Formats: sequence, structure tokens, C-alpha cells
Amino acid sequence: MTELVKLKIGLLCQGVRLAEQSYTKIALGTYPDGGKSRAGIAGSGRNFVLNPGQEDEAIVNIGVLQPFLDQSPYEFRIIDGKGWILENGKRIVRATIREPEWHSTPLFDKVQLHGRDSLALALTNQCIFKRQGKGCKFCIIDVGEKVVVHQPKDIAEAVRRIQEEPQLRRYTTVDGEEGVIELKDVNINSGALTEEATLRQHCETTKAIREVSDLPIGVQICPISRRNTEALVSAGVNEISFNLEVFSDEARIEVIPGKAKVHSKDDYLRAMREAVEILGPNQVESWMLIGLEPKEETIKGMEAIAKMGAIPLPKPFRPLYGAEYERMPPPSVEEASEVYEAWMEVVKDHRLDPSQTKAGCGRCGACFPVKELWPGLAKTTL
Repeated sequence: MTELVKLKIGLLCQGVRLAEQSYTKIALGTYPDGGKSRAGIAGSGRNFVLNPGQEDEAIVNIGVLQPFLDQSPYEFRIIDGKGWILENGKRIVRATIREPEWHSTPLFDKVQLHGRDSLALALTNQCIFKRQGKGCKFCIIDVGEKVVVHQPKDIAEAVRRIQEEPQLRRYTTVDGEEGVIELKDVNINSGALTEEATLRQHCETTKAIREVSDLPIGVQICPISRRNTEALVSAGVNEISFNLEVFSDEARIEVIPGKAKVHSKDDYLRAMREAVEILGPNQVESWMLIGLEPKEETIKGMEAIAKMGAIPLPKPFRPLYGAEYERMPPPSVEEASEVYEAWMEVVKDHRLDPSQTKAGCGRCGACFPVKELWPGLAKTTL
């Protein structure tokens, strides 16, 4: 692992403290009323650009509003007009945040920038499992009192305007630099819905976006039938993520009680296999959360996902204010590093190629060191 990979893992696990001078520019005092936090993983952090403008520029979604940050060795501070991440008080890497113009308009309520160049949106912050009191214990999709349901035509209009009006894609960094974002994909998420509602909302939204944009589209959903996967692809979906989250039976019952009751591991794996058959290689993914079960189980889960032809995406668990696991500690850097070492072997053994993913979280790469691990691995895989 390179030093950049090690740093990215450390930041994903431990988050970053904000110097008082930069706090109000980067983090709100509380979560938004709803709809902007998505599932709470990416929405609780900010997308920092490490080594901006350099050949090894990297994007990492770092927690800035969560428990335990006072224990992080990392701090973001603006020094002599430039953003830096410090470790134990020592400057270690240049860092900044690119804030696009549309984030200061009502368009932000519907579509946000994730990573370097991904449009991300949540169709709704409602979740059938949250309503039943059996929601995933790491998740805050339903945070706040506001119920959000975005209409397909409104989302499509937001995407159209952002794509067609360069001024909306202009960004200013927290340390004063400017530029224009060149968009690469659209990533659609929501709370867990019934299969019927999932198909209807995702198909209608995808079709509406397709009328105004040819950007690749990725979706994150619970397992659906082969027929419904084909319907999503016919509507214009290019990538699908069925997020397994945890693998052991004990962890599934404890961590994702609603999902575990309705969807078995075999349901997830079957849906992945069928989606690979429909979409082709490297267009199906699945999140795994590091730190909510023994790492050996997480590695078994990655292996099971890869056997289906899908790409496992291991992400360090992030405790979030308002989640049932608010006080659950994140995984250690050492534990996460061991999982990523195993990930490289799994991807290599199954000849997967994350660099070919057209849309979705793996293409974005802000929540995983996948993009930083892959170049060296590709030399021995391809």
C-alpha cells in the first residue's frame, strides 16, 4: 500500500477535526432536516481533494460531523491561504474542498456533488424498515422531521440545468481556487422501498433523466427479480449496487434486522449474479461495512460477492449522530487495512476490473481507496 492509500484509510476510519477558522465553511452544526444526508455515510462527511491539481490527486469523503472526532489525529486547517490536513499537528498533505455553484441554489435539495464528478441524489428519505422500527442501525436516512419525495421530472430538470449551464458547475474551493466540474455519472439512492415502489420510482426517474442526459446512471437498491432488473436496464440504468452491508448471520440479524428478515444473503447474491448476466462485467457492486462483524466475516462476504461477478466495496463503518450505532466505535486503521489487503487478492483472483465501472459508488471512489489501490493491482491482474 502506498502512503496515499494508508492516509485515505486513516481518514475514512478516523475522520478529521476542523479548525475553528474553517468550521462554518465546511460543516453544519446539525444534519439537514432530511433528504440531504442520504444513507448518512457520504452525507455526514465532506469530499476533500488531496494533492489538488497533482498527478496523484485523490478524493476522500471524510467524516466532519460525528462522534469520536476529538480522538482523531487528523485536523483540517487553512495555513497561509492554503488548505492542509495535519496529523498530530504536523502538515502532511495539501487538501481542499470544491463547492459547486449549484450547491448554493435550490437545485442542491435534489442533486449534490459526490466525489470529484458524480451527481448524487436520493429519491426519498423514507424507508419501509425504518417505519417498522427495524432499520439498519448505522443509517440515518430518515433524519429530521421533513419527509422528502422527489419527483422524476424535478430531478431530471435539475440534472439538465446542471449539465447545460456551466456557471452552475463552476466551483470555488475553501482556499479560493476556481474551476469547472466535468460530470461523469449519476448515482441514485433512496431508503429501502417495496420492490414495486423501487421499480416504479427508479424506472420513472431514470427515464426522465435519460430524456435530458446521456450520463451513465447507477442505482443502489435491495434485491429484485431478474425481470425487474431487466426493466431497470431497459429504462437506462448502467450500474446496480445491491449492498450486502454485513455477511455473518449474527451480524445481519443484529445490524440490518429489517433487510435480514426480508432478504436473505442468497437473495442478494442471486440478484448480483443475474445483474452481471444482464449488465455485463464490472457493472454490479455491493457495499460491505468494515467494523460491524469480525473482519474474517467481511472478507468471506467480499469473496461471495466476487464469485457472483460483482465488485465488493468495503467501507469503514462511520458512527453517526442520530443512528442507533451512534456510540459504536469505528474500526481501527489496522483492521481496515487488513480488509483492503484481502480485497486486492479477491479482486485479483476473480479478475474484476473496478476501473471499468461506468457509474455508482465504485466509480466515484470517495468512500473507498479502490481507485488508489487499483493501478498497482492492475499490473498483475490484467
